[in-house]
Amino acid sequence: MANYKTPGVYVEEISKLPASVAPVATAIPAFIGYTEKRVLKGKTLAASTPVRITSLLEYEEIFGGAFDERLTVTLTGTSVAEADTSIAVAATTQLSPYTLYNNLVMYFGNGGGPCYIVSVGLYSGDPIPAIPSDLIDVSELQDGLAAVEKEDEVTLLVVPEAIILSTSNRKTINDDMLAQCNKLQDRFAIMDAAVLGGTVNDDGIGFRADVGADYLKYGASYYPSLKTTIGLNFENSGVAITDSRTGAVFNSQTLAVIKDGVTGAAASGTVTINAFGSIAGATITVGGNALVEGVDWTAAGDNPTTAASLATAIDGLASVSAVSAGNVVTITSIAAGTAGNSITLVTTHPANAAVSGATLTGGINSVTTDKTLYNNIVKEINKTFEVKLYPSAAMAGIYARVDFERGVWKAPANVSLRLVKDPTIMVTHEQQENLNVDATSGKSINVIRKFAGKGVIVWGARTLAGNDNEWRYVPVRRLFIFIEESVKKATEFVVFEPNDANTWLRTKTMIENFLTSLWRDGALAGAKPEQAFFVKVGLGETMTALDILEGRMNIEIGLAAVRPAEFIILKFSHKLQES
Repeated sequence: MANYKTPGVYVEEISKLPASVAPVATAIPAFIGYTEKRVLKGKTLAASTPVRITSLLEYEEIFGGAFDERLTVTLTGTSVAEADTSIAVAATTQLSPYTLYNNLVMYFGNGGGPCYIVSVGLYSGDPIPAIPSDLIDVSELQDGLAAVEKEDEVTLLVVPEAIILSTSNRKTINDDMLAQCNKLQDRFAIMDAAVLGGTVNDDGIGFRADVGADYLKYGASYYPSLKTTIGLNFENSGVAITDSRTGAVFNSQTLAVIKDGVTGAAASGTVTINAFGSIAGATITVGGNALVEGVDWTAAGDNPTTAASLATAIDGLASVSAVSAGNVVTITSIAAGTAGNSITLVTTHPANAAVSGATLTGGINSVTTDKTLYNNIVKEINKTFEVKLYPSAAMAGIYARVDFERGVWKAPANVSLRLVKDPTIMVTHEQQENLNVDATSGKSINVIRKFAGKGVIVWGARTLAGNDNEWRYVPVRRLFIFIEESVKKATEFVVFEPNDANTWLRTKTMIENFLTSLWRDGALAGAKPEQAFFVKVGLGETMTALDILEGRMNIEIGLAAVRPAEFIILKFSHKLQES
């Protein structure tokens, strides 16, 4: 209380309202994996530095995009006509194991918002080794998990690239995620169950071996992988073309040439042939000298070996015709498959002895493109290399979407997945039984299924503690995390306050007001607030005199959390006619 000594008027503000509980965020995932770069505002970040982002564009600015795959396209056919052209696509090397970018596409596409990115390493391995998983280091992923432990805002853990690790290393990452969740009690782990190539039951057995027996209430798993609508990432210059069609002009080129062509600058005295191009319809005008069909081109210039090859190509493939003026030669088809950019050609034909490289007045400066062929190749690439991803990142987006639209107490299930065409495995009703319920370990596996007329649906809402009546369901576990963390932060003001009835009443009222608002929103079950929750604090109720002497203030909170209706049983019977 103020001690007034000087005469005057003084103002005191008296607080009449109780303190309030501010709800914490419920769906802020941390994604841990490999990126193309990690540069923030021009500064290169250290590995395993958590960065908060709010959009895919922000991710691309800081961490880059997807890995550029290397591909080979083979064109065959009796002519270069579209109807006669067959397209075959293959990977030049193994496809990369780096999936974090595409998983972020799935996250934001399914309703995700703010999240943390922990880049544990940069893309490497060009070409990709025979065993792509060798590029994913379990110790680096562990470093990323350790770094995100310090971020208080994080509520979900996702490590999408852990799925390609060996069984023992997958188990290491899964167990580390669950251990961190149990230690901090403010986050939840989303895991993937691997498709191993056997039966659905075998995949279930395999996943249960990938997770230990501790802290299962802090995680959930999803199965199987998904066929997405995301296209394979590649640079046109990284797609090699083998063109064996009759009249082919793109052999030994890249997809960039088919799309954009190549332009070479005109130069007096030279004919410029780009080694990565093909030419059709170009003309050479020779002032005062008639170049006629059958001219013997003799190679000379900067690279005699290359020029000789070009001369042979011209003699064998070029269709040269004289026009009326006698001084224009039209080259209708040249396949430029040789190296070198600038080659000087001269003629020794007796009738045109004066013609030399110096008399050529222009260069060939345009190259054929074929946009239709380009589009057909891209379609074939996307058809051949369907991007398949495991569902953990998409489920993080689903968690965020459901939390925003309904609340953290609503199960993130019976919800459509976006950017997904099909699950890679069509799990049946009978097959899901063994995944959803396991009497031995209790490790439930939630399934992504496709239903006629509904699309691809999340069809499961259990934690890994499937046999635990208290923590069986994902929304129950996450609701408790949400309430515990919100109340914990709100009661920090009580620390070092007098441990007496006034403080107990203020604290109890604050918590009851918060829980009442959640009850009104539908998070707690009960016709009245007293049926939905209780808050107890006080001497003789939750504390003894010894507790007060030792500085402890015990608060007991009971919650009647709403639980999902997992099994809907409709019972029908005959009723006798009464009239």
